[in-house]
Amino acid sequence: MLSVCVCTYNRAQRLARTLDTLAAQIGVDWENVEVVVVDNNCTDDTADVVATAAARLPVRRVVEEAQGLANARNRALTVSRGRWIIFTDDDVLLERDWLQSYAEAFEAFPEASFAGGRIVPLWKQGRPGWFKGERLDLINGVLGWYDIGTDLRGMTPADPEPFGANFAVRRTLIKSIGIFEPSLGMHGKKLGRGEETEFFIRAKAAGAKGIYVGGALCHHPVEADRLSLPALYRYGVASGRAYRAIMNLPESGSRLKGAAFLARGMLQLLKGRGDRFRQCVINAGVQAGLIS
Repeated sequence: MLSVCVCTYNRAQRLARTLDTLAAQIGVDWENVEVVVVDNNCTDDTADVVATAAARLPVRRVVEEAQGLANARNRALTVSRGRWIIFTDDDVLLERDWLQSYAEAFEAFPEASFAGGRIVPLWKQGRPGWFKGERLDLINGVLGWYDIGTDLRGMTPADPEPFGANFAVRRTLIKSIGIFEPSLGMHGKKLGRGEETEFFIRAKAAGAKGIYVGGALCHHPVEADRLSLPALYRYGVASGRAYRAIMNLPESGSRLKGAAFLARGMLQLLKGRGDRFRQCVINAGVQAGLIS
């Protein structure tokens, strides 16, 4: 059996669209698939959305009262029954062969313990003019953009860790290395980062092998307010705090380095590189996060 798990917090309308794309999957033996929606204290119509989707999907709703995405994911690990647990977000749109691609990958790589699928941005208000298509690590994180090709292949040490909107773990890996770190990641509307990154760092340190599933494509909506300069700076602060916690570092940031990143960013802006300017804004936030 395969388990598809969606953790959600007050995104009922978006969740409904995600479940619609899940119900439209092709080549799926639904008798061997379960869908678990983990309700992390939603106060909207999430329960009704899941009840409606149950007419088309083998879906059930489970409530996790401990706030936080990592807590919700850990609840999914506890209540799901599949040998592989596939996580996706409550606002993505899945390509019709997303689940089939994962199933084929698990069969092709029986020794693998985790997997990551492809994620591309879905511009809600249109692609911004400053976006040049260059892959910049921190900008990629903001966009939820994880795209290292369309192939199915084993992951290499040089590949980035899978992103939270589209990844899978084998149940035996959980038994081996443990669960997601609850202190990291989003907590309700409080911005947080890093719980899946920390998990995959542990997995790779334990010798776990990963698969990149280029055919398991999902589209991640990008709202304009997520790209405002204050939002990018806050993202950087959260990323810096998460990195410091994951690596168990003392205060290691520098206000001087933060100011230098902003100055470098202004030079990039003068050169017409709004993308690199925004990367510098995030990096300034990272320095602040490494201090706080």
